Amino acid sequence: MIDIIIGVIPFLPAFAGFTIPIVYLVSRKRLVVMGYATIILAITTVLSAIVAYEAFRVEHPFVFRAGGWPAPIGITYIVDRFCALIGLLTSFIILSILLYSISYITDEAYPWYVILVLGNSAGILGVAYTGDLFNLFVMLEVTGVSAYALVMYYRNRPVAIVSGLKYAFIGSLGTSLYLLAMGLTYSFYGTLNLVDFSYKVTNYIDTLHLFAYGLIMILALWTFSIKSGVFPNHFWLPDAHPAAPTPISALLSGLVVNTGVIGLYKFLYIASWNSYRTPLNSIMELASLAVILMGSLSGVFGALLMNIQRDVKRLIAYSTVMNLGFLFMGIGCLTFKGLQATLYYVITHSLAKATLFLSTGVFIKASGSRLLDNLSGSGMKYKAAGVAFAVSTLTLAGIPPLPGFLAKLLLYEALFEYNIALAILMVVTSAIGLLAYMKLLYIVLFGAPISLFRKVDMKLAQATLLILTVTIIIVGTVFLFIPEVTQSIIGSAALQSTINIENYVEYVENTFIKP
Repeated sequence: MIDIIIGVIPFLPAFAGFTIPIVYLVSRKRLVVMGYATIILAITTVLSAIVAYEAFRVEHPFVFRAGGWPAPIGITYIVDRFCALIGLLTSFIILSILLYSISYITDEAYPWYVILVLGNSAGILGVAYTGDLFNLFVMLEVTGVSAYALVMYYRNRPVAIVSGLKYAFIGSLGTSLYLLAMGLTYSFYGTLNLVDFSYKVTNYIDTLHLFAYGLIMILALWTFSIKSGVFPNHFWLPDAHPAAPTPISALLSGLVVNTGVIGLYKFLYIASWNSYRTPLNSIMELASLAVILMGSLSGVFGALLMNIQRDVKRLIAYSTVMNLGFLFMGIGCLTFKGLQATLYYVITHSLAKATLFLSTGVFIKASGSRLLDNLSGSGMKYKAAGVAFAVSTLTLAGIPPLPGFLAKLLLYEALFEYNIALAILMVVTSAIGLLAYMKLLYIVLFGAPISLFRKVDMKLAQATLLILTVTIIIVGTVFLFIPEVTQSIIGSAALQSTINIENYVEYVENTFIKP
């Protein structure tokens, strides 16, 4: 039954997206269209919660075979604890974003907006659940195409078109490189299934196959750095955020950038688990070093540029560049602690960054400006948004007892174990970012108002912000003060995909792949 639910989860938003035009033509009412999409996403979130719950009840991952076709011929979804948590996180945040959008998106193009958000959610969930390397390409494209269009939602604004086309060009280049990697994978190894590939790659360790494996890794890692907006492939991200509607900025920074991290997880931890026992190990060590180096540079670069921004959305966008750098550093460690830190950091960053963008959207709507100086004092005027803004900013800054503190602590421990210099660099980078967060917090909450704020009717948006804020506080409090919960959820998810990885892949191989 669970395997069927896994197959239904990415399908539901896609199906709803195709039926939105019918709902619109029948009703011609914005609330009906958005309400229909909200119900679908609520169901998706409930189903994701069921899958996550079941994933922690059993020791093995769940497998769904599309159309009943056997692996590795058919497409499979492989949902372990890591992917189950990411799926639940994705469903919950997209549901929150759509609820917020009911108050925010009021123009006549709303049916297209809803269709694209549903398509984007289907793509991200597909990326999280897929166990097939080619299907990962398909889901990256679904996520990307909908995200490009959402950035260009305000199509009468030249900056939106230019930013969206820049994003589309670099994003399409990335997925084209990944498609080339998949062509090489199938040509040299005859499979595209993650687990099957992990076994077959160790059967061919001659010079030609070593070169092919290295090239596949280079192409895939470059693609994932583009999708996550990590240095040096970050330049689309700071332009896309100001151009997009604020809820879409939250979607981009809170969820879309996670697709690169998820891709790295599937390649470095699942598809390559068996490589460490062969001459392929040297390639994996180089890949690990490259990921950590890109993450380190992205962290420093993003932190420095945060401090010189006057546009609030660009400031938050560079915060994403910094934090995704931290995530690359964590996942590049290729250790239990590294994956544990990455998973908790993903959860923390996604919740806090979505909340920060959505709360900022209330201030932008009220002031009619994205300039930081023009938002001065707005946090005190709109109390609910101000509280959400404060909690999310302090979370990203790493202030205890909010979840950002434990996220940075876990990452520091993982990096300290890997290389002490990287741990020190991460602390210095966080300190530089802290200056920008404190400036942002001070101006918005305690600065003297210099603009006349318009009255905004965003009760549902502010209620959504309240839910997100409470979620952040609960996550921070529970995981920080009850270590048993941290280990039973975050720790066990990382354990399944690192120390116990052989049992993981043997179960999938013997049950769903071998005849």
